Amino acid sequence: MSSYESHRAPTFEAQHAAIVARTLRWADEAAARDDYVEALRWVETIRGLGEELPGEYEAKRESWLGAIDPEQHSQSG
Repeated sequence: MSSYESHRAPTFEAQHAAIVARTLRWADEAAARDDYVEALRWVETIRGLGEELPGEYEAKRESWLGAIDPEQHSQSG
C-alpha cells in the first residue's frame, strides 16, 4: 500500500457507519443520565436517516419509552 493510499479519506460508507455508531453512543450516554427523552431523540435521529435500528436498540427504545410513561407505553404495547 502506498503512503497515498494509507492517507485517503474514509469512504462515505465508513463515515456514515461511524456517525451512526457515535449517535447510538450518545443515546446510551443520555440514558445513563436517566435522560430518556434525549436518548430517544438520538435514536429517532438514526431512524430519521432511514436506518434500521440494531435489535439491541429497538429493545432499549422500548425500555426508554416505558421509563418515560409506563402507563401509556403498557397500553400501546
